[in-house]
Amino acid sequence: MLRRVAFRRGLLAAGVTALALVAGGSLSAQEPAAMKMAVFNADRIMAESQAGQQALALFNQLRDQRVAELQTQQQEIDALRQQGLASDPNSVEAATLARQLEDRMVQMDRLQQDVQTELGQRQNELTGAITQQVGLIIEEVGLEGGYTLIFNSIQSGLVFVDPTMDISDLIIERLDAANPADL
Repeated sequence: MLRRVAFRRGLLAAGVTALALVAGGSLSAQEPAAMKMAVFNADRIMAESQAGQQALALFNQLRDQRVAELQTQQQEIDALRQQGLASDPNSVEAATLARQLEDRMVQMDRLQQDVQTELGQRQNELTGAITQQVGLIIEEVGLEGGYTLIFNSIQSGLVFVDPTMDISDLIIERLDAANPADL
C-alpha cells in the first residue's frame, strides 16, 4: 500500500513538472525579493533630537523638584530622630517624638511611591507623543526607501549591525524638522 502512495506521489510530481515545463516555467523556487533592512537607535533619537532634549529637560526639572521635596522630608525625619535620641527615653516627649517620627516615615514612604508613580506617568506623557511621531517617520522612511524591515537596535536582540544600515540620523533630522527648537 505504501508503495502505491509513493508511486502516486511520484506520478503527481512528474505531472506537475511536465505542466511547468509546458507552460515555460521552471521548478526552482522563486527568488525572494531583495530585502532592504535598516536599524535605528531609539535612545539616540531621544537624546539627540530637539524634541527629546526638550522632553528630557522638562522631566529632569520635575524630577529635581520632587527629589528636593523628598530630601526635605528626609531632613525632617533626621531632625526628629536626633531630638528623640537627645530626649529622656522614658519621658512623654520621647513618646511623642517617636509617634511623630513614625508618622513622618509613613508619609515619606507614601511620598516616595507617589513621586515614583508621578515621574513614570510624566515620562510616558513626555515621550509618548515623540514615540508616536518617530513611528510615523519610520513608516515614511520605510516606504520611501523601500525597506522591508526596520529594527530598533536597542530592543531587537541584534548583536551586530553594519553602521551604514543605521538610519537614526535621518529620523532625528526629520523629527527636528517637524519640531522646531524651543530651547
